[in-house]
Amino acid sequence: MVRFMIDQIISHYRILEKLGGGGMGVVYKAEDLKLGRAVALKFLPDEVAKDPQALARFQREAKAASALNHPNICTVHEIDEQNGQAFIVMEFLDGVTLKHRIAGRPLETEEILSLAIEIADALDAAHSEGIVHRDIKPANLFVTKRGHAKIMDFGLAKVRPSGARTGEAEAPEVTAGVSVEDLTSPGTAVGTVAYMSPEQARGKELDGRTDLFSFGTVLYEMATGTLPFRGDTSAVIFQGILDRAPTPPLRLNPNLPPKLEEVINKALEKDREMRYQSAAELRADLKRVRRDTSSGHVRVESEAVPAVSVDSSKPASAQVAAAAAESPQQKKSSLGVVIATAVIVILVVAAFIGYRLLNRHAGLNPRNMEITKLTDSGKASMVAISPDGKYVVYVMREAGQQSLWVRNVATRSDVQVLAPDVVDFAGLSFSPDGNYIYFVRSDKSTQLYRYLYEMPVLGGNPRQLIRDIDSPISFSPDGKQFVFMRGVPNTTVQLRIAQADGSGDHLLVALQANALFMYGGSWSPDGKSIAAPLLRIGKEQGWALAIVQVADASTKVLYSSPATIGRPVWLNEGDALLVPMGVAQDDRLQLWEVSYPGSEKQRFTNDLSNYGPYLDLTHDGRTLAALDQKRVSNIWIAPGGKAALAKPITSGDIVDEAVRPGPNGKLLVRTNGTDLIAMNADGSQRAVIMPQIRNRVEMSSCGDRYLVFDSSDGAKLQLMRSDADGSNLTKLADDIGLSECSLDGKWIAYSADSASGATIFRIPVEGGPATEIARCPGGGVLAISPDGKLVAYVLQEGTPVPQLKIEVVPAEGGRSLHTFLMPTGADILRWSPEGKAVQYLLTRKGATNIWEQPLSGGEPRQVTNFTSGLIFNFSWSRDGKQLLLAKGNQTSDVVLISNFR
Repeated sequence: MVRFMIDQIISHYRILEKLGGGGMGVVYKAEDLKLGRAVALKFLPDEVAKDPQALARFQREAKAASALNHPNICTVHEIDEQNGQAFIVMEFLDGVTLKHRIAGRPLETEEILSLAIEIADALDAAHSEGIVHRDIKPANLFVTKRGHAKIMDFGLAKVRPSGARTGEAEAPEVTAGVSVEDLTSPGTAVGTVAYMSPEQARGKELDGRTDLFSFGTVLYEMATGTLPFRGDTSAVIFQGILDRAPTPPLRLNPNLPPKLEEVINKALEKDREMRYQSAAELRADLKRVRRDTSSGHVRVESEAVPAVSVDSSKPASAQVAAAAAESPQQKKSSLGVVIATAVIVILVVAAFIGYRLLNRHAGLNPRNMEITKLTDSGKASMVAISPDGKYVVYVMREAGQQSLWVRNVATRSDVQVLAPDVVDFAGLSFSPDGNYIYFVRSDKSTQLYRYLYEMPVLGGNPRQLIRDIDSPISFSPDGKQFVFMRGVPNTTVQLRIAQADGSGDHLLVALQANALFMYGGSWSPDGKSIAAPLLRIGKEQGWALAIVQVADASTKVLYSSPATIGRPVWLNEGDALLVPMGVAQDDRLQLWEVSYPGSEKQRFTNDLSNYGPYLDLTHDGRTLAALDQKRVSNIWIAPGGKAALAKPITSGDIVDEAVRPGPNGKLLVRTNGTDLIAMNADGSQRAVIMPQIRNRVEMSSCGDRYLVFDSSDGAKLQLMRSDADGSNLTKLADDIGLSECSLDGKWIAYSADSASGATIFRIPVEGGPATEIARCPGGGVLAISPDGKLVAYVLQEGTPVPQLKIEVVPAEGGRSLHTFLMPTGADILRWSPEGKAVQYLLTRKGATNIWEQPLSGGEPRQVTNFTSGLIFNFSWSRDGKQLLLAKGNQTSDVVLISNFR
């Protein structure tokens, strides 16, 4: 029998606990040591591990499930083996199986429909890929703690050949050492008896409709708490499946909607030609039942309304007086007319008041908010939702390339509208009528120079509208104009307005801000104002949510923050905005409601996700599209920079974002966005150095005596120095960007933004006047060579299409000694331990590695050879023998947020 000890390492997985087991597998919870995530490992029991048929079925499960990417199907990460023991690595699910959820009792109708729609959608995805599960039952359906369904266990799945239609016979598929007949042959009943379809019980050829019958059995059990076909032996159960009609569900559960009973009965049709023909058809009927049984759905019957003649030239009081002089019969008739008139007037006034009240912003109510995950790849980037909420467009980042996809929200079907390419997207929007997508994208050779394109929503030939644009566009309320951002390297962000066809591009206002961060403006519902997030430079350093008046370009800051502010969206009433924003203690973006013009701030979301920086809202203001980003990152040490020897020294929920060698053999680490931590070189004795400090950009050690780092003061960054233990905190400079201390601990280099661009200065570690080293427009990333004689930095150069370059100058300042191109997508700048090359991070094919550019020239070369995982930050130990890494993984998926108004 398969048995592993707790904390035993299998490949790069640490066994945590046994979750359960059955005849076809034993499942353990484990920790993925590379990515720092919880996974489930499924092993074949010893007694069947050597059975070729069982092993082939095991491999078949991995192959079938891994071919599917759907939020309601348990994700299979990989299949591997160690010491001849094969295992599948799966997504770890927290919750219970549907079998335990039912536990002999009917579920509430709302829960039945919610789970059933998700299961039907997952089956539709599987069948679309030619995969028939063949063992749909409550034990293979999981209900997460958040109430979502997941299909598991594709061990009996049958894969239909590419191009075969539902209902066609399947061509043989050969598995080494095992014939297809051993796994899927006609004449053999596979699955679980009580949930088999009639054709499955007869051992006939199967297609997707067998899963629909099994699913109908599950629906019956969810609705009644019992099985439709029961018996003491398999023969009795088979007889019921083949010949007997089950007890009507309504007789067992009178609270069941009659329409749901009809759905169950159709799914349980014994003749598969009369059964549901597709999971999509079944899903549509379930959605109709949910719509027709929801509390908000009201069916209105038309009735005849008698006509009423009203003399609008006379006031109601005069009509009442006139009625008093009439005959009793006339009085009765006239009085009725007057009363009817008064009632109509009251109703009209009430309706008007109600309309005004309904259209007045009365605050958001996140208590009943629903968050629906729309993608499950973890690779989504940027998002926009159509005005009617039917479509979502998003960017997919994969293997160093980016592609554009459109998702039909109702059907959960995706269409790739732009193929993958080595380009960079900077914005997505829909036209006001929802028929067109507007995207901002570079070309292969113009990373920092982008174009605006218009394209039909489901694909077509893109049409270029604007050159030199750096943000998403936002349309005016009448749809005739749009606003966008254009950056002047490092110094200025321009808000510009153009006609809907791209003509008439003109400047609205130029604002002093960092042009590397432009998330786009948002046009107010009344057309008078534009909200724009800005990273200000100079004396007003920090993030700001600015409001610009369209009429005269006058600008005021509605809200400022030291943490990131993403793209805002106006609520329909125009008296508030929803804004992705970080807070002083945490850089993860949460959603906040900011009133206008009052600037009162109220938290809208409060969880562990990172929403943003892009946000979009439907026209009715009731559905938000956002990105849910999560990062797992730990500190790793690689002796000599060798990936094969790299090991993590931290693990857990804390996100370690940056690492540097610290004083007295310790490490300096920034965690969760802003906390500065000291720890031993083995990861032990983690301690916050100064709880009051919020480090955001860079930190380093000046020998064993001092620490040097930036810290936010309101919206500004200051250069700070402290003793090695965090005491004697001293401010050295205001309004800085990045900083680094020389290896000998004698001086500090730092960058500062100004109206003329970024400048690099040096200052003695003990303090004193700063000396200019170099000007670096559009850059500011810097690194000091190990011998302290050189400074490397990044700048933008060239017009109209700028390029990122690495420049190397003497540490005292002077003319450039070396200039190199910075590759597209490169990040961070360090020196090699011997000081003969500059190094940076590059992500290719899903893995980040360190590359270096020798000072002697030539092509850049790869230093490390990691095949998976992302590196977020790196440094070398002082002696150059240990490579320090902040390494892990990051996911980003599209979510829809609704039911908050």
